[in-house]
Amino acid sequence: MDRLMKFPREMQAVLGGAILYLVFSFFDWQQVSAGGFTFGVNEWHGIGIVAGLLVIALLAWEVVRLMGMKVQLGPLTPGQLSALLALLLLVFTVITFLTHSTARHWPAWIGLILSVVIAAGAFVRAKSEGVQMPGGTQPPTS
Repeated sequence: MDRLMKFPREMQAVLGGAILYLVFSFFDWQQVSAGGFTFGVNEWHGIGIVAGLLVIALLAWEVVRLMGMKVQLGPLTPGQLSALLALLLLVFTVITFLTHSTARHWPAWIGLILSVVIAAGAFVRAKSEGVQMPGGTQPPTS
């Protein structure tokens, strides 16, 4: 745990948030109790499967980066890929959150918050690594 605390805050947010997100994806995101019985559905149903796979891909990619392995990504930089995976995770979590709204349970809220934290951490980290975000304004040249 001490080793994780030595990493930059953005990396901690992405790694820690992704691990927590994966754990909470197996909790009931929808839950109904009736007659002493509780029935629930976790995130791994419908479109939520995509979000679950994205968080696994993001974790795997961050571990590769953490180990210092060099992987050719074509035109993408490591920071861009992290930001892209985090953005896709956020998008598919929001879609899952909105489409699984019947009997929404508290882990769905935690997953939504974690996906925002992960995306924010990945984008701040990417900007600190010098990644240019698309759509940004260019300073005027003299």
